[in-house]
Amino acid sequence: MRRTTATIALLAIAVAAVWLTGCASEPDTVLQSDLPQIPGMVPRDTTGLRQSEGRVTAGQFSYKGPISNLNARADETMSRFDQAGWKLVSQTLSAATASFTYRKDNRTVRVEIIQNGVQPKMSTAVLTVTSEAAVNVAVPAPVSG
Repeated sequence: MRRTTATIALLAIAVAAVWLTGCASEPDTVLQSDLPQIPGMVPRDTTGLRQSEGRVTAGQFSYKGPISNLNARADETMSRFDQAGWKLVSQTLSAATASFTYRKDNRTVRVEIIQNGVQPKMSTAVLTVTSEAAVNVAVPAPVSG
């Protein structure tokens, strides 16, 4: 009986450890693509998603989460983009907002991170992806008959 109780307890600890390490971390990229997630924030909403050949070509991705140090969050986010091969085009940093634009192939990503000064746990971020291919989609001319 003691052996069964000990085995059950060990299994419960093992399951808890797997759950805590496996489920608690966010994926590093959006939809297993080359588009990095905002570190330390939880994805909340996606609109206008378009994908082609495993790449995100258009869409807007919003995030929520705690930001106690905006500069550190911006640096970590920029590092992820640099490591994924994106090239920085512009950046702006103010007291409560960090925004930057990256380019890769025919795609542009605008990243905006907003620290909520009153409730830092309710800070937000938005990734907006556009691409020349998504913008220049040909619309067929009407057929007259």
